[in-house]
Amino acid sequence: MSHVYEEVKRHTELLEKLELAIPGYRGYKEKELRREADRLVRQHLLDKLRPAQRNLKSVMPAIAATGDSGLAQLYNQVQAVFDRVVAKLRTAGYGYSGFFDAVKIREAELDRMLEFDWGLVEAVNRIVKAVDAVAKSEPSKLAEALSALRSELLAFEDLLAKREEVIKGVLA
Repeated sequence: MSHVYEEVKRHTELLEKLELAIPGYRGYKEKELRREADRLVRQHLLDKLRPAQRNLKSVMPAIAATGDSGLAQLYNQVQAVFDRVVAKLRTAGYGYSGFFDAVKIREAELDRMLEFDWGLVEAVNRIVKAVDAVAKSEPSKLAEALSALRSELLAFEDLLAKREEVIKGVLA
């Protein structure tokens, strides 16, 4: 986790480095750097999921060719979960709390959120592998591969829900 934050901090411009030296402004700027690191991690996750999502869509002609309506229905369910997961990740909060917001997000919560987001990378890697397995499956094994992918996607969706709890400080 801290390596992502440190990398973002290392790439700050001269003006931003001067801002970090100002005593009252330093804490604010460090919060912004943590938020940026969190945004970059989530963007990395999206950059890995979108090609996998396109790869899954390329399987639809093979599923249609089987003529199996149950398999087509399973594919549609998996695709719907995939779309939902990508949308949740894309629109997930990035640790901003305004002056009048009831839930204040402090540096410790931002660090936990960034660490949690970095842990999501492994889950995304499993999703990508599951999509590859679907794409390479023989028609007789497609239902099994699609079910495995759906399980990975649902587990990832649960992790995204837990992320909201991390932001709010419910989970440590």
